[in-house]
Amino acid sequence: MIPFNGLLLPILSRSTPNVTRSFTLSPPGSPRPEKPVHDANYHSFSIEFCHMADYAGNNTHPNAFSRQVIQNLKDISGKAPFFRVGGSTQSSAVYNPDQSVAILSPFSSKAATQPRHSYIGPAFMQSFRQFPEGSQYIYGRQVFDLIHLSHVATVDTVTTWLNFLNPFNETLFDVGDGLAQAVLEANAAYNAIGDVLYAFEIGNEVNGWPGGHRRPADWTLHDYVDQWSHYAKAISKNLTGSDSLRLFQGCAFTAPRHVISSSDWNVANAEADGMLSNIAKSVADHEYMGANCHYTGVGPTIETTIFDRTNVLSRLWYHDYLGNITAKSGIPYVLGETNSIGSAVWAVDYVLYLSSLRLERVFFHMGTRYAYSSWRRVSFNDTAPQVFPLYYAALFNAHVFAGGNKQTEVLVNGTDFSAYAVYVNMVMWNSTLEQQDRPYTALKLPSGWESAKVTRLTSSGVEIAENIILAGQSVNEAGVIVGDDTHEKAAGRKVLVGAGEAVLVQR
Repeated sequence: MIPFNGLLLPILSRSTPNVTRSFTLSPPGSPRPEKPVHDANYHSFSIEFCHMADYAGNNTHPNAFSRQVIQNLKDISGKAPFFRVGGSTQSSAVYNPDQSVAILSPFSSKAATQPRHSYIGPAFMQSFRQFPEGSQYIYGRQVFDLIHLSHVATVDTVTTWLNFLNPFNETLFDVGDGLAQAVLEANAAYNAIGDVLYAFEIGNEVNGWPGGHRRPADWTLHDYVDQWSHYAKAISKNLTGSDSLRLFQGCAFTAPRHVISSSDWNVANAEADGMLSNIAKSVADHEYMGANCHYTGVGPTIETTIFDRTNVLSRLWYHDYLGNITAKSGIPYVLGETNSIGSAVWAVDYVLYLSSLRLERVFFHMGTRYAYSSWRRVSFNDTAPQVFPLYYAALFNAHVFAGGNKQTEVLVNGTDFSAYAVYVNMVMWNSTLEQQDRPYTALKLPSGWESAKVTRLTSSGVEIAENIILAGQSVNEAGVIVGDDTHEKAAGRKVLVGAGEAVLVQR
């Protein structure tokens, strides 16, 4: 079982709860030895490239709200999260060393979530010094020269994402020789960032490139791996004189759905084709639940997407399959970008299930104009900075993974209920329903758990962003956790989990 500090919100508004079912749990004394071990920052974040300055600020105007909500997570888990700064806008950003402002991102309308292009200047790099000490960054690098960075005292690790330009005659931004440009960028980054550099990543979601404006229709996975290796070795040789520097993260493909043919675009085939552990430090995939931002007409709902565990688990099957295969190579597998329309309870279940698989880390994507962000730092459409349901999931998971060295066992894996070391009730519950009718699932704990502590994540409904409570506490408008911690024991070895709630149990 996963140890954590137990807290409890008083849960019942009436003397007789509406218990509709019961489970008797028999958790193992220890996880199976093949279960992966995860760090305290397993639940990490991805920030859209064009929105990084919003979230972080700069030297003269640091983002105090972001700093506070990140500090909350670090205080609970003992370690600051990773921050991947990238996404689709990293492929349309140009660095201008003479630009005085951090970033220019002209949006086509108020409804647009991304600009067509971005132009970044030297001040943009200050964003990577504003989060709490120990924060680690995956940095989405664009074309043109990288500004020289002074030593970043508050950063442990940086991953630099490089635009994967054509080796010759690259027409994007009139770069010309793409390989020479990539080597130039890597050299500037390596010398500027120094020993805090974690890795370079060459290319982003390149499996969608064949037939587009970046690669011809007959560009294959094998072609990609050959070019990736060529770029990685050239960069490595330029930096250190060796062509096998283990300083690169590979793939970053979109959601994997094809794993049968040896020509399918997936991380396992990329490794089999020559993406070797002497150069590849990790490989990444991205994943959404079919509920992000690419749909027309009536959009998806919480109930029909993220609360449909059949839908969620069917998508995660591919990551389970690929994670087990790539584990044999010694190259860690990460979910480099993920999210969907927000629900705290879904994100708890999602992360806990992923942590039972061979995925080293999970990055929840967000942006100033995105509907599924964990928090929004700057005012947008007359709304003040605020946290959203997914941030409460991050707080909850910070308790779960506190201290690191954690392993997860799945105890119950039903269509609307799951149990790990954390117990998650995925029965749909809206705030419009009568609270006295809220159904509860009774959990019977084994002998020895008479004094177990409980941490409850709850709200009046899973579809709302307000009045979310974790262990009797909430987050105020300054990003500070407020309210009294309330502890309660699992009397009679029994714990009740309401519809749309998540509960942690500690012996």
